[in-house]
Amino acid sequence: MSAPIIEARNVSKTLGSGAGRVQALRSVDLSLASGELAVLMGPSGSGKTTLLSILGCLLAPTEGSVRICGIATAGATAERLAEIRRRHIGFAFQSFHLFPTLTAAENVRLALDVRDEHGAKVRAKTREVLASLGLAHKSAAFPRDLSGGEQQRIAIARAIAAEP
Repeated sequence: MSAPIIEARNVSKTLGSGAGRVQALRSVDLSLASGELAVLMGPSGSGKTTLLSILGCLLAPTEGSVRICGIATAGATAERLAEIRRRHIGFAFQSFHLFPTLTAAENVRLALDVRDEHGAKVRAKTREVLASLGLAHKSAAFPRDLSGGEQQRIAIARAIAAEP
């Protein structure tokens, strides 16, 4: 088996304080290898979003450790965490977070722009990813002109464009 690309050991997260204190996660262990598919399920309030936010370097665990592609996130600066996200993590948020003034293709290219990738290769990659999701014909459309499902696929295209 190959080395894990995402690894969480004994991850716990406490939110709030006093009477509002909530134990969102308690002693979570997770190890995912490249190409592995995992499904995270649970009822509302069970900590799914909190765990994904920690694995995505958006939140720090209260206890435990996280490694992304062998890189420990504990003690990393905000800049270092942003670099880890740019290089290794792709997000498809529940609310899509598409930029309304950018076309579908421009929204996808944005993921490559932040990685300092530009030019013809990026345009070709954008066309390829949009086509793979059945959206080649929507590349010039703005989010307001797309259905909810199409917006979601644009968000997914943006998440996978840089092959995180």
